[in-house]
Amino acid sequence: MKIMKVLDERGTALISDPLNLRILRELVFSDYSVSELSRKFRTPTLKIWRRVQKLLAAGLIELSKTAKVNNIEKKLYRAVATNYIPQQFLEAKPKDVNLAEAYKIFVEIQKGIMLSVSKLQDIPDGTEPIDYAIYANMLAFAQVCGDSKTQEMVSELKQRLSEFEATVSSKPGAH
Repeated sequence: MKIMKVLDERGTALISDPLNLRILRELVFSDYSVSELSRKFRTPTLKIWRRVQKLLAAGLIELSKTAKVNNIEKKLYRAVATNYIPQQFLEAKPKDVNLAEAYKIFVEIQKGIMLSVSKLQDIPDGTEPIDYAIYANMLAFAQVCGDSKTQEMVSELKQRLSEFEATVSSKPGAH
């Protein structure tokens, strides 16, 4: 399991569905079969099976184990990541010049954090996925924020945000 996965349009559409999101959340914490998920959510097995097939085809979940139970093959699935990030969140671009400059700095800092997290991307077997993801994110944040270059970037970011705030508060109708 990975800490994060960037989603394409198909993946984003799939996680926008509340039932699919619930399935993904459960599969982060433990491996489940379709029938186990069906019982857990009190939802017809066929409906869960269809959702699982779509999530599997989109690469959001994976087959983790197959076991024989009374001559019946039981397939267990798990999430491929603890966090899913829609691609369009990474492509946002502000229209305001001051905010656009601030956003460039913010994105640079975020890239540094994501790069640090990616070095810890594979969750070790036997480790609680959520705990490891939280650990990796906090460690990356601490490493990046502790860097003197990042601290300079944060100061510049604050300045750009102040400039944007000043333009917003000077507009008619601003509180």
